[in-house]
Formats: sequence, structure tokens, C-alpha cells
Amino acid sequence: MWGVLVLVGLLVVPLLYGFLRDAFGWNRNKFHGDEMNKQKRNSVEKRYDQADIQKDKVRQQSRNQGNHGGFGGFH
Repeated sequence: MWGVLVLVGLLVVPLLYGFLRDAFGWNRNKFHGDEMNKQKRNSVEKRYDQADIQKDKVRQQSRNQGNHGGFGGFH
């Protein structure tokens, strides 16, 4: 009888300890991978962002030169 209680205690105590750590926020090893992966950008996405920035710069420069000081144009 005592052996069964010891065996049950050996199984229940670590589970209870883990549950209490999660319940009170003492667990520092939580997996936040989904949130981290949403915010992390891979190299392809970074290159697309850089290309968009460069494209916007070229577009702005062409607008600024356009008919005001660029090569040719009608005034």
C-alpha cells in the first residue's frame, strides 16, 4: 500500500510543481516562437523591403527633376 502511494506521489509532485509554476508565472522557459516568427523577417523579405525603399527613392527623384531642372521638359 505504501509503495503505491510513493509511486503516485513521485508522479504527482512534479506535475503539481510544473502546474503551479505555470499558474504563478514562475516558468521562464515558455515557447514564444509563434510571436517571434511573426516579427522575424527572412532575407528575401528584407531584400524586397530594400527594393521598395530604393524604388520609392528613384520615383521621388524623378518627380523632383521632372519638369523642374531635369533634362528637357516643357516649361
